[in-house]
Amino acid sequence: MESYIQPNKRKRILFLLVFIVFLPSVFKELISLFLNLDLQNEIWYEVIDFAIILLFATPVFVYMIRQNDKTAIRLQLQLQENKKIQQKLALSNIELEYNATHDFLTGLPNRYKLFKVLSKMAKDRHELAVFFLDLDRFKTINDSMGHLSGDQFIKMVSIRLKQAVPLGAQVFRHGGDEFVILSELPNCRSVEIAEAVGAAFQQPFSINETLLYSSVSMGISLMPEHGTDEVTLLKNADRAMYRAKEQGGGTYNIFSNITGEYEQKQLKLENDLRNALETEQLIVHYQPVIDLTTGRLKSFEALVRWEHPDLGLVPPGEFIPVAERSGLINDIGTWVLESACIQVKRWHDANDGIGLAVNVSIRQFRNPQFPSFVKDVLEITQFPAHLLILEITESMMQDDSESVRIIEEIRTLGVKLAIDDFGTGYSSLSKLGFLPIDYLKIDRSFTTEMLTHAPIQSIVQTIIDMGRNLDMELIAEGIEEEGQSLLLAQCGCQYGQGYLFSKPLPAEEIEMTYSLSTLLKVK
Repeated sequence: MESYIQPNKRKRILFLLVFIVFLPSVFKELISLFLNLDLQNEIWYEVIDFAIILLFATPVFVYMIRQNDKTAIRLQLQLQENKKIQQKLALSNIELEYNATHDFLTGLPNRYKLFKVLSKMAKDRHELAVFFLDLDRFKTINDSMGHLSGDQFIKMVSIRLKQAVPLGAQVFRHGGDEFVILSELPNCRSVEIAEAVGAAFQQPFSINETLLYSSVSMGISLMPEHGTDEVTLLKNADRAMYRAKEQGGGTYNIFSNITGEYEQKQLKLENDLRNALETEQLIVHYQPVIDLTTGRLKSFEALVRWEHPDLGLVPPGEFIPVAERSGLINDIGTWVLESACIQVKRWHDANDGIGLAVNVSIRQFRNPQFPSFVKDVLEITQFPAHLLILEITESMMQDDSESVRIIEEIRTLGVKLAIDDFGTGYSSLSKLGFLPIDYLKIDRSFTTEMLTHAPIQSIVQTIIDMGRNLDMELIAEGIEEEGQSLLLAQCGCQYGQGYLFSKPLPAEEIEMTYSLSTLLKVK
């Protein structure tokens, strides 16, 4: 606007100077020169001067008035245009603010908005409940049905959460499959809210005409008991959520000091475990697998143990989950496979038919390079491929084409495959019939109960019959009584392992106790 006014202002001054000062003076001189006016009364000269000035000034003033009108109109139009631009900018700012504080997929307030609201609530309120939610098995849904279906599932979850929470509670999307609920209601109603959220997942979700059942794990932190600032409250709710996950999912957990102590112990275990390989704290124990009919040694299962310098022997149930979460399981699995192959290969001097079974973690199995790694270990250790058994869990067969590819590549090497803890997972029998599996391992929970509960014995018999019909051999775990061994043999189970024969032992004790004899007597 300023750039428009300044040139017009200079133009008007120039007009005034030319038409009111310069041109009238010139015209007056010309009239005097050509007409030779000689008037007696001086007043006539004033009249002529005025007339001449008026003659030239009138069109100038008319022009300037018209220009002023045009300028006024332009200014009015410009003001209207500016008003429209300001309105558009205001709407754009509102839209930008909304996009910056809301999740584009669900429309829920996002993580940025969460911290702003939570920070204000923590300062203004005396009571506050923070719920940290994580969907159970979302990765399976996302991988099996595709990311578009996964996005649709997240949208449906967000709708159910908004419907489930009462007035006074607000739902945020923290990211991925994680949500946060902030409740301004009295803390005593936290359990009520958690149960309402859990109940919202009892009905299935319909995605592309497929019904999906899911659940949610929740962690709850309360102000002021579990923190008075947004960072602490959210962190403690997250920690409580992981405890709910470890309890099997589909439930809620309220943060407590016990949770904090447990996590500190887990963190210490993780830190110590990182040094365990380098300082040779990990050792491999071997448990014999016995032919139930002849009593002969079939193979050994390699089981990793941790001799902690301060804690002593740490149970696998404590450090294996830590290794899984931290990613250390890959390095540990690599070391176990190499060490066990080297050790059992030495025993082949006494018995060249001894097999070796090694557990494979899901992280190892999902690595596309895992078959190549197994091949390298076999070449380095010169261990016979047909005597190596890799034990995988039922959950590893849930994927599809990638699982099939990895299994087929391993089988191409000549390595055998076993399904560990069969009957406790979610394997599809239709997939089991098409996969090249050599062994089914009956879980110890069935073996332990089969003598006292007839229905369990029927289940074991069904598993054995199914395995034999699929040309698979059966291995029963957890045999502790001779009656179990005899009954399993009668049912058609070929092999077994358990404390009846031997507990897992270090390599030195295996050599001294059994001398690697071809015949192990059943006690």
